[in-house]
Amino acid sequence: MKYRTAGLGVVLAVLLVVGAAACGDGDDKQVSPELTGREGVSSPPSQQTPTAYAPPRLAVGQTIHISTSPAEMANPVPAGIADVTLVDLDVTKSLSTEFYGVIKADPGEQIVVWTMKVKNTGPDEFDLYPLTDAQRWTSSGHVTQPHDVSTDDSFIDQPEPRPGQTVTGSDAVSVPDQDGTLEFDDRQGVPMFEIAVTR
Repeated sequence: MKYRTAGLGVVLAVLLVVGAAACGDGDDKQVSPELTGREGVSSPPSQQTPTAYAPPRLAVGQTIHISTSPAEMANPVPAGIADVTLVDLDVTKSLSTEFYGVIKADPGEQIVVWTMKVKNTGPDEFDLYPLTDAQRWTSSGHVTQPHDVSTDDSFIDQPEPRPGQTVTGSDAVSVPDQDGTLEFDDRQGVPMFEIAVTR
């Protein structure tokens, strides 16, 4: 009993000294870190800081399953589900179109043309708009917005596919003349996938 009382007194004395040192005299701006007894133990996954989401990368010949968020607009757009296949990817300095003639890239720019096949696997019509317009171009750590380039076979000119239907379309953008990545988002800004572009 005598040892327990003495030990308790020592612990209280240490706590008082540590507490006084942490408070300081008001001029000391440093605060001692609070010890929790869990130093060196990692937090469970639910308490760790989330990392940035990286959308899946789609390559020529690959098919991915995507879903889109509903969008409240004058004509509401329902959520959608589809299988998207990247059929072709081309990088060029000029694009020949039947309707728009020859479109040339500005100096320091390139035109990226993609062809996709979309199979609607959902219960409603699938909104093709997000596949016509890449939202971001990332290259050498810089992010810019691509500039739309008109094509003859754009998804813009096609009816939305009904459940079970498959459609194919080609769209294009003008971006800086270097390797990079195009990111496609749904109407709510949720990333769906990205395409790596190499010259």
